[in-house]
Amino acid sequence: IMGERLTLKVGDKTLLNEASFQFPLGKTIAISGKNGSGKTTLLRHILQRGEGIVISPKAVIGTYEQMDYQFKKNETVLNYMKERSDCDVNTIRSVLHSMNFKGNDFIKNVQDLSGGEAIRLVLCQLFLGRYNVLILDEPTNFLDVFCIEALERFLNAYEGTVILVSHDRRFINRVADYEYAIEHCQLIIRKN
Repeated sequence: IMGERLTLKVGDKTLLNEASFQFPLGKTIAISGKNGSGKTTLLRHILQRGEGIVISPKAVIGTYEQMDYQFKKNETVLNYMKERSDCDVNTIRSVLHSMNFKGNDFIKNVQDLSGGEAIRLVLCQLFLGRYNVLILDEPTNFLDVFCIEALERFLNAYEGTVILVSHDRRFINRVADYEYAIEHCQLIIRKN
């Protein structure tokens, strides 16, 4: 994923001005900046393959955005995961367990999950899904410490490319290989 002289505006406000960058393959990249600097806007622009963004045709992108998850299909937690992953059932159960799904949680209907449970399920699905790039917007929001630590383990073991936005400094320090900061309408690289 590259930006070539990318200019990004919201209304009259310029967030990025002719910024050029290339995110390293197979690394975890954190995007930081002040509130309103354009972090989420940049993620959305990448996902929309907007002007100035170049994405390899081999990229298969999975996303996590800050929103309420609505499950449309009537299915159990375990079946939801089995339908969206090539992993065996033991691996799926292990990953679900690491995100605090236990016992009867596996047979719960996804439509009956609480907001926190839904977030944890979507994160599990991303890590076991058929993606080689993950774009995560504030993935630690609404997670307890136990689940944040599990998410850190997933990210550190993940072999694909991860681009994430987080305000959790400790989380960034524990998972990011590189940090790109939005400052003065540019994307400035910092090795983490």
